[in-house]
Amino acid sequence: MRVSIWLYILYQTSLTACLLMCIGLCAGLRRKSPVRLTLVSLGTALLGVGMASALPWVRAAALLICAGVAPVLAWPGAPRRIWTRMIATGCFLSLGMAGLLRFAAPLGLPAAVIVLIVCLLLRITPVILPKPEETSAFATVDVRHGTHRLTLTALIDSGNLLRDPVTGLPVIVISRRAAMRLIQLPGEGKVVYPFRLITVRTVNGTGLMTVFHPDCVFLLKSGAWVRAETLLGVSPEGYDGFQALVPSCLMANDLAMTM
Repeated sequence: MRVSIWLYILYQTSLTACLLMCIGLCAGLRRKSPVRLTLVSLGTALLGVGMASALPWVRAAALLICAGVAPVLAWPGAPRRIWTRMIATGCFLSLGMAGLLRFAAPLGLPAAVIVLIVCLLLRITPVILPKPEETSAFATVDVRHGTHRLTLTALIDSGNLLRDPVTGLPVIVISRRAAMRLIQLPGEGKVVYPFRLITVRTVNGTGLMTVFHPDCVFLLKSGAWVRAETLLGVSPEGYDGFQALVPSCLMANDLAMTM
């Protein structure tokens, strides 16, 4: 039986897109890019066509590598900490589905049915399995201000109860060294736009902290970047601890918007 090459490419692109979508959703990612997902799926299909005449072991190795890399390429903003899991999942599913297709070939089952069944199992498995408790005391903060962008490792601080008395927004405290990479800080005792001073209470007593409103702040939560409305406060001179201290209230799902 002869099959149109264009129909084969469309068929493979559709099946690969379904599989990549499920892998990303099961990894907790929410920032979809349909164009990027389609291009990666199309590239995978074209690679399969181009490797049709290659040696069997070369073709198998190339498709396996492509299956592992495709999920990372298809999902923008996938955090590096889950890259290994996504690559392993792509390779495992590629090998597993190849075996299933060989098993199902004598039964006359089309590949689309097997792919759809695998996608269905991928989607319902996270719902069935109990969700682990969040135990991490750290967060990743992405700050953008003007032409500058800064990614910081932060401590989730339940003791950080700072709020701006004017806007009511919580305050993420960042180190002075980090702040200097975003914006030029005012001189000692000076307050110029966009900086303001707020009163803070610490174990050493009451003092003043310089704060400003950045263009945007994103927090990495459950594998997805979410936007948070917050101010940035500059830590006092001499502080050399964590790059940032994030109030625990900002990690609540109802206080952020998906990026």
